[in-house]
Amino acid sequence: MGKHYILRIILLFFVVIIFSCSKSNEDEYVELPEVSVNLSTIPYAKLSEYHFFNGPIKDQNPNTNLVPYEPASALFSDYAHKKRFIWLPKNTHATYNGDGNVFEFPVGAAIIKTFYYDHVQPSNTTKIVETRLLIRKSGGWQAYTYVWNDEQTDAILEATGNGLHKAINWIDDNGVNRNVNYWIPSQTECITCHKINPNQTGEITIPIGPKPQNLNTTYNYTTGAENQITKWKTLGILGNDVPNLSSIHSTVDWRDTSKSLELRARSYIDINCAHCHREGGHCAYVAQRFNFSNTDLHSFGVCLVPLFNIPNGPFIINGGNADYSDMIIRMNSTQGDVMMPYIGRSLVHQEGVQLMKDWINSLPANCH
Repeated sequence: MGKHYILRIILLFFVVIIFSCSKSNEDEYVELPEVSVNLSTIPYAKLSEYHFFNGPIKDQNPNTNLVPYEPASALFSDYAHKKRFIWLPKNTHATYNGDGNVFEFPVGAAIIKTFYYDHVQPSNTTKIVETRLLIRKSGGWQAYTYVWNDEQTDAILEATGNGLHKAINWIDDNGVNRNVNYWIPSQTECITCHKINPNQTGEITIPIGPKPQNLNTTYNYTTGAENQITKWKTLGILGNDVPNLSSIHSTVDWRDTSKSLELRARSYIDINCAHCHREGGHCAYVAQRFNFSNTDLHSFGVCLVPLFNIPNGPFIINGGNADYSDMIIRMNSTQGDVMMPYIGRSLVHQEGVQLMKDWINSLPANCH
């Protein structure tokens, strides 16, 4: 009788343990909401309503089918860091439209870019400033900006159309204490850079970064390092119309000193300037063409007389003499009527200026 009693106690103990574990697992399981990009109701009032991210939104952990990406060279935005993601509706994919053109994304696609600073003072924390969205509607791309609250719990749609400043004091990657009155651009300013009128039939809004030439690079995914175009094909974001990787005329990381000075300089100028200085771009009325595919050095700016002259800048790029080049004078300025780009920055990108000076000084001094 004692043995049966003991066996019953042991059996009851295991039943309680199994039930408790099962109950615990049920309690821990939470079904994650799917990404929500309802074209009939966007833009949402808060960034969190799109369900782009899992967990605390400030951690920027991508939801299912939200894919991180990074162009070979990044656009300078007052030293802000960026996280970029792409999301496509189920059973859709983007198509190839040339190495130097943005992939043709399907209706419903969303491109997400978050701007943030590390080591923000006085608490030495990470601070997200804004998240910009480009969403493809049936009538074309629409741009929306979300401004993060001080608590970093969400970002609110910037609906005034005026833009706004955010004062940031941070320690940069080189240990230098910096300050910036960061400008979150208005929607009009966003469209200035993102518009194109290639056939003079009307302006349309397009993304800037996700081009084959910019994505033919390795990215460190959570599953391991992989070429981004290859990864996108595997995930079904791209079809089989994309050329072999070896045939794509590709930009490089301008910081990579193992690459040639020319490739680095041309890659830097492409991502920072070519969206305006190209056929159909905002600055198409001036002669220079800064797109990476342009191999004509004269129209790229070498020995090219600028349309709007400034003192000591007789040519856009004065071969062998960077200090007397219109490009360097404008890049090295924060004066509104001189600086280029005149949207998207308020600080001088010192490293970018030095790169371009080095390249210009390496060119033959034959401009007269």
